[in-house]
Amino acid sequence: EKIHKELHAVLSQQSVLALCRFLCQAGSGHGSNGEGDCFHMAAEILVALAASQAHLEMVRAELMRVLASLVTDIEAALAKCEATTAEPSTMETRFLRVVRTLAEVFKEASKSQTEKDLNVAGFLEEARVETLWTALDQTLERLDDTEVNATPAQRLLSQGFVPSAVRAEGSSRLSAATSATLASNVQAIPPKPLLNRLLPLMEAFFVLHNGNIEAEQDRKDKDEKKKNKAERDGTAAAAAGVASATPSNRASPLPKREVFAEVAEASVVERSRFGQFCKKHRRPLNALVKQTPGLLAKSFEPLLRHMPQCLDFDNKRGYFRSQLRSRRLESRYETIRLRVRRGEIFMDSYHQLKKEKRTGEEMRAKIQVQFQGEEGIDAGGVGKEWYSALAKEIFNPNYALFVQAGGKACTYHPNPMSYVNRDHLQFFQFIGRVIGKAIHDGHNVEAFFTRGFYKHMLGRKVIPADLEAFDPEYFSNLKWMLDHDITDIVELTFSAESDELGQQKIVDLKPGGRDMKVTNENKHEYIQLMSEHKMTNSVRQQIEHFLKGLHEIVPAELLSLFDDKELELLISGLPDIDIEDLKANTEYHSYTPQSEQVQWFWKVLSEFTQEQRAWFLQFATGTSRVPVEGFKGLVGMRGPQKFSIHRAFGGDRLPSAHTCFNQLDLPDYPSEEVLREKLVQAVSEGHEGFGFA
Repeated sequence: EKIHKELHAVLSQQSVLALCRFLCQAGSGHGSNGEGDCFHMAAEILVALAASQAHLEMVRAELMRVLASLVTDIEAALAKCEATTAEPSTMETRFLRVVRTLAEVFKEASKSQTEKDLNVAGFLEEARVETLWTALDQTLERLDDTEVNATPAQRLLSQGFVPSAVRAEGSSRLSAATSATLASNVQAIPPKPLLNRLLPLMEAFFVLHNGNIEAEQDRKDKDEKKKNKAERDGTAAAAAGVASATPSNRASPLPKREVFAEVAEASVVERSRFGQFCKKHRRPLNALVKQTPGLLAKSFEPLLRHMPQCLDFDNKRGYFRSQLRSRRLESRYETIRLRVRRGEIFMDSYHQLKKEKRTGEEMRAKIQVQFQGEEGIDAGGVGKEWYSALAKEIFNPNYALFVQAGGKACTYHPNPMSYVNRDHLQFFQFIGRVIGKAIHDGHNVEAFFTRGFYKHMLGRKVIPADLEAFDPEYFSNLKWMLDHDITDIVELTFSAESDELGQQKIVDLKPGGRDMKVTNENKHEYIQLMSEHKMTNSVRQQIEHFLKGLHEIVPAELLSLFDDKELELLISGLPDIDIEDLKANTEYHSYTPQSEQVQWFWKVLSEFTQEQRAWFLQFATGTSRVPVEGFKGLVGMRGPQKFSIHRAFGGDRLPSAHTCFNQLDLPDYPSEEVLREKLVQAVSEGHEGFGFA
């Protein structure tokens, strides 16, 4: 404070104006020292001076004058720029520097003045900043197609496919064009020169439009809705004894289209200038993040915090992994050594990893696994096998923890009757830890859940449309109710009945629900409440314990970056094993792609069923799942490690594998028939279990 007072006393008007002019002069200011530090210091001094009313007026007037001049010059320059031949310019960088300083000046001044007195919006309007954003919009639209959908996972999501649907139907149900797109090895195109030139302007936009005010309004609106709902529920409970036809018992009918709608009403953030900019220019924004991931931790942070749905999966996953790595570096716990019996893998792992034995912090340490009675030494491959084998046991019906959903044998939801297992809630917390640990370690596990359960992991509201994948038949019944007049046809109350071990159980969907009749006027509310009951309320304890274990390893705020489809890919990898992608990411040792044995190998592998391909992948890499980046993302004991084929000798030997290195030793067989026979035998016998050949 003393220094600030001395600054105000010593600095003359000429000195202050000189500082402003220095800040606004040409120069990149990107350096970590030298020029960049000088600009940063000048900005800090000007911000400190803003505490004085006299200096505030002076600094603000000079910076606004420069800002208006830059707006005019940049607008004119953008109109002449070509996307691929844009010349480098310092105007945009100077503009960003001035905007950042002005934002801090206004922030400092707000400590002693009201927002009305500051009139920030008026000053920006006078400088015609909004016209520059319009010019920026138009220029970004000229940037044709900035391709960033480089990985198979992102291509799958960008085409609107649900991963589990593709997995269930298989690649044979996809069109030839779609299959080719998913299998292609397209690489991301670097941002065009003009886009890099526009980056400082986009950063400046996020300084002035960061979504914070709109996000706060969304929070208030949400709190208000909760309060109103609680009041309505209280009124309904008080009126439970009144006939259901009375007005107080009727729900405000929702428009039919909203009941099973997939898309929620747009938030204040999404409708704002900030939200519209993010949605309109998501492709160039993603191209820049792909080029410079660090933007998400700095100037593009508002995009990450308030509009993550505009970020591509690959960019979100990259940020997610970097955050987990930084947390891992903070942990200094010793390696966890597990010794488990393959036949008792669930209980052995549970007793060694439950919360009483290991804290969430300890669980972030490396795990080394030894299967009792097997010779494998865990350098990465045995650990992957442990994740794979444990994931299967999680859904073992003997534990009664999960039920199959939608009539499919591979999609699961918590079992409402899991309480038949005395320790079921502790098991759910343990399973949450296992899934969290797999996400944390970057291991894909064969654990597929309903859309509703993924949404619970993300802290998002389950909607009636999610019921279709959970219980298609019941969903159809509700849909029929919605489409028809149910007067004198359906006799229901706002309650749910269930048969639990031979006993009839009735649960009210709302206070006094068993005494409220479902009518044509309130059926919309009934459908909403019944959907919530089936997918949430009937298994609330199970969900809460699962989430408790999950969030001990992976923070909820990091998971919330993803949507339900992206989370499935993050946990389980790609749903289809693409041989062409594997082939494009394979290295050869003492073989070449043209070698006879290699040609035969790829032909035989391409003729495998999806199950055989999964067996082969497990045999060669230790897991049957494909990383979200495709096969270029395979991990070995030394980090990223591509699949490799090594020449081995002895035509009578079976192929062997080193899962820690994603390595296949392929003997130089004399014919395709021999290779097929030996490979099928090796894969069938060796896809599970570890030993030395």
